[in-house]
Amino acid sequence: MINIERGIRVGTMGLSLMIAILGILFLGWNFHMDNFSGQWHGEGFSCDGLTAFFLLVLLLGQGIASLYGLGYMKDYEGKRSLLSFSLSWAAFLGSMAGVLIVNNGFYFLFLWELMSLFSFLLVIYEHEESSNRRAAFIYFVMTHVGTVFLIAAVLYLYSKTGSFLYGDWAAITPTLSPGEKNGLFLCFLIGFGTKAGLVPFHIWLPYAHPVAPSPVSALMSGVMVKIALYMMMRWVWLTLAPMELWWGGLMLALGVLSAFIGILYACVEQDVKRLLAYSTVENMGILTMALGTAMIARTLGYSDLVVLALAAFFWHGIHHLLFKSGLFMAAGNIIQATHTKRLDQMGGLLKKMPRTGLWAMVGAVGLSALPPLGGFWGEWLLFHALWKTSVQVEGGLFKLALPLSLAALAFISALALATMVKWFAGAFLGQARSANAANAQELPWPQTVSMAMAMMLTLLATLYPQGLWKLISVPIHVLKDTSDSPLTDSLALPLWADFFNLITPYILLLGLFSVTLYQLSARKRKRVAGTWNCGVPLTPRMQYTGLGITMPLRIALKKVLAFRPIIDKKFGETPYVLQSLHYRGRTREMTEEVFYRPAMKLLLRCAERVRILQTGSIHTYLAYILITLVVVLIWTM
Repeated sequence: MINIERGIRVGTMGLSLMIAILGILFLGWNFHMDNFSGQWHGEGFSCDGLTAFFLLVLLLGQGIASLYGLGYMKDYEGKRSLLSFSLSWAAFLGSMAGVLIVNNGFYFLFLWELMSLFSFLLVIYEHEESSNRRAAFIYFVMTHVGTVFLIAAVLYLYSKTGSFLYGDWAAITPTLSPGEKNGLFLCFLIGFGTKAGLVPFHIWLPYAHPVAPSPVSALMSGVMVKIALYMMMRWVWLTLAPMELWWGGLMLALGVLSAFIGILYACVEQDVKRLLAYSTVENMGILTMALGTAMIARTLGYSDLVVLALAAFFWHGIHHLLFKSGLFMAAGNIIQATHTKRLDQMGGLLKKMPRTGLWAMVGAVGLSALPPLGGFWGEWLLFHALWKTSVQVEGGLFKLALPLSLAALAFISALALATMVKWFAGAFLGQARSANAANAQELPWPQTVSMAMAMMLTLLATLYPQGLWKLISVPIHVLKDTSDSPLTDSLALPLWADFFNLITPYILLLGLFSVTLYQLSARKRKRVAGTWNCGVPLTPRMQYTGLGITMPLRIALKKVLAFRPIIDKKFGETPYVLQSLHYRGRTREMTEEVFYRPAMKLLLRCAERVRILQTGSIHTYLAYILITLVVVLIWTM
């Protein structure tokens, strides 16, 4: 039986990896030959430069996650059915690819539902635990709430055109009234914003990501949420054009709110995967800020700034895919090695798991937006886009909102740095805080090589930005209004031109730095001794914990975080002698507490009231049918 499951695991992940490699080679050749300057059409599907870019994102995420899953899923052999996982995995990948290439609203809804269904089955894979079933149920409900709005928008456009084709929708858009266009935009925003994890529709994301297997978490966080933003661009930017100015403003505001709330909750989180899930909310907020800035610039006619904001969007999007996939893989390795998700039960793993620790450090630096890695340059482009747009705007609300958004982005970046320092230090540095952490061992090579591949790709993009610039110029040409822009002309450099000239200075500097460091360290005598602690031996209890590092933030923003500390004190014979003290602190999701829980209670209360209609009498039900028939007949007269 185990041999069969091993064959299923190797066959599924190996085939998925091979398809990803072949797909990347095919797309890379067509990017190099500039074959996406036009659009490929077929019966019910199409592919232009925008589609091709996101297909490349999907294939990159698929390849890295498949190589990682080759080793990761071995832990499930003999414990759970790998056949059900493999079928759901293949269907999930196929449905995401289908969503990208279709140009028919009916086909889209079908594939979108398949994507939601099979991702739900992957999230609930470890269904024995009640918390996993609850998380999957929340995801299932939220994704279908968003789908309701998408179905309404698709059916409305079909009623106007008699067609499900995107091109036919775009043709009648100029004839729609402002109210109709605004209603369609809001439906798209809620429908796709729910899947993208934008606040306040994000509550499924910190529940679903931590309970899913790590290859699934990497795909959902790195790829699936971005497909929702792809559809926003496809249906809002390209179909509902010309756009209203307030659409971009709302997107920018939602982006700022999502980025701030996401990184704030990530900063105080103790679960190693839940922290990364909230970080995904933050980065989707940053991408939405870039998209909102581009929409504002396009509406105001600033074509150069449209290109700059879109460059920030695509640059940050592909680097977030690589960094976040690598960190979810690192989290999966940590959990398999220590059998815990709590940061306060880890520590000292860098000595036990050096390869995982090395690539996790690179990913943490990249996700913190520190130079020289690509995460810094994506946010730097967004800073420039926000500032230059605010300079060119002539008065009005945006003259104030854009600089405030820029300041918010700076604060968000600082919180991101603090979050990643806490994540890496809590897991890898210091002493082990539990027996499992002390006995941890490095994971098999597929689970570290896949991380290395993701991080090396980000380093390559940093060393050779012209290659990535040429890549992201392809979707930009689809979205921008004019074909003559100084930035996109510079993007059109040959893909491999002057590659070695570009990386030679970096190699020489790295070599010089390494030799100098070696010479300086070799000349000095080393003395190794224990850290002095007033004569008391060092113990793991003396280390800073993630809770201690973020406590000032919890106290300062306890209203936003819904933080409620509870201190239990036990005194002796007098109130001046304290025998014991126990501290408990709970951070709750403010959006859930303020909006979703009251809404759920109201819905259940209404359902209780409606139950009186269920009398159990056939005569009562026949009376209901008669009354309904009479009302319908009167209505149609």
